Amino acid sequence: MIRVESFGVVPFRRDESGQIEVLLILHRKGKHWGFPKGKPNPQETPLESASRELKEETGLDIAHFVSKDPITEEYHFRHKGQKVIKVVHYFPAFVKGVLQIQAEEVREAKWQTIDQAFQQLTFAEARQILVSCLDKIAKLA
Repeated sequence: MIRVESFGVVPFRRDESGQIEVLLILHRKGKHWGFPKGKPNPQETPLESASRELKEETGLDIAHFVSKDPITEEYHFRHKGQKVIKVVHYFPAFVKGVLQIQAEEVREAKWQTIDQAFQQLTFAEARQILVSCLDKIAKLA
């Protein structure tokens, strides 16, 4: 059994009318809609890893974190006959910059309203991550 840990950002922005939007990416390898994430480099903190992965995959930067306490998901799959436990820690954040996707990792990226995102996200676990992020945003209001 292999345990793999990743870090990511659930990227938010406000549109012209002030409504919250979330950025979803279509992962090239997994062919599923979710959020930017990846493995840490040596000596990186979780926040540094998440911020770097956001920048690499989308070209975006952190404007401010909604919370520096991660929202964590865990799932299992098989890779080359071996069971893999994947643990992903997401940090909700408002982001800034110009969207420029990393073609090697990302097929497509799009800003979605919250309702659209719930329809677009491939996995129920990702929808639950979004709910948890929205709860944290609501507590700031």
